[in-house]
Order: sequence, then structure tokens, then C-alpha cells
Amino acid sequence: MDYISVTKTNRLFWLGRYYERVSLTLRFIMERYDEMIDSDSFDYHKYCYDLGIPDIYSSPEDFFQRYIFDPADDFSIRKSADTMLGNGMVLRETIGSPTLSYLQMAVYALEELATKNIPVGLGLQNVIDNIMAFRGSYDDFIDDDNIRNTIKCGASVERLSFCLRVGYMEECASLELFKLLKRMQRCQLQTNALSMQALVRQSRASEGSAENTSLDKAEFTQAVENLFIV
Repeated sequence: MDYISVTKTNRLFWLGRYYERVSLTLRFIMERYDEMIDSDSFDYHKYCYDLGIPDIYSSPEDFFQRYIFDPADDFSIRKSADTMLGNGMVLRETIGSPTLSYLQMAVYALEELATKNIPVGLGLQNVIDNIMAFRGSYDDFIDDDNIRNTIKCGASVERLSFCLRVGYMEECASLELFKLLKRMQRCQLQTNALSMQALVRQSRASEGSAENTSLDKAEFTQAVENLFIV
């Protein structure tokens, strides 16, 4: 395992968090698009509350437009995509230009969808596909196990945090936690001892250990968010 600087480690971790945030949030939104637009039944107020973001939207349509496309909204998907790409640009020499290009194409696809008459489902799927291509590219072409797993740890933290907060794909949380605990052993991220202990207990409880009780959702989320010191 080659040593990488603390600054680069932090950049890699947040690159993982932001690409997963864009991809997973878009999947969630796509599943609820018809519900949001056709029936106005999507409770975006609760969604904002669950994620701890400001509820500045006036209607489901306004939420959809601004939350996905508005670069001036600090909590929008577009803002996350810009931050994702910014981290990737700084890490160009580490992840490689061909791998970085998929992030650039993802942001371009999001920009294009906002300005051109493209079917929403097709446009959002194009963004997700480019991010998945980025994921496959760094997994295949970055030889350093430390670098790969630092990015993946960021992605796992984001996935667990989002899913626990909004109640999305919670059935996958135990498997994702298992992956996270394995990946963190293969990178140089500094950990918080108390959070680590809590997550190990949670993992053992999910495996049926009688000596360990499961964390409640809030405790689980907090332990995940505080696991790494970055």
C-alpha cells in the first residue's frame, strides 16, 4: 500500500461521497418523478427534513427543477455534481484523464438536460450511466488498492447515510456496512474509535450475535457519518 498525503486522501474520500450522492439521489428522484409531477403526492418537505437541508421550495415542480438543476442551490444535485467534478479535476493525475472524462460527461449530461428538450428519464439515466462508467473505470485502471478503497469508503458512507436518513433501500444496509468495514482495512483513512466500535457491534448484531444489540437508525447514521476523520 503506497502512502498518499492527508490532503489527497480527503479529496479521494469526498470524491467517493459526491459521486455516490449524485448517482443515488438521481435514482431516488427517478423512482418518484411521476408521483412528484402527476399527483403532487411526493412529500418533499419530509425529504428535506430527513436530509437536514433547507426547505426553500414552493411546490413539487419547483423542488424537482431547482433541487436537480440549480447550481446556486448549495444542496442541489447539480451543486454536488460540480463538487464531484472539482475533486476529480484536482485528482486528475491520480485517477487518470480517461477516468475523469466520465465525470465530465456526467456533468455535461446534467447541463444538457436542463437546457434542451430531452425526455427526463432518458437524461437522468445518462447522468447515472456516466457515473457508473466512472466507477468501473477507476476500479479497473487504478492499480493502487489504497486509492480505490478510499474512494469506495466515501461512496459507502454516502450510501448508508442517505438510505438510513430517507428510508431508501434500508434492506441493503447490513451488506453495505460489511463492505465498508472490509474496505477501510485496505486504506489509510483515520477512524473515530467510538464510531468504529458502534459499527462493529451493529455488524455483529445483523449477523445474529446474541451478545450485540442493533443500533437505532439515528445512532447508526451518526456512527457512519462520524466514522472517518476527514
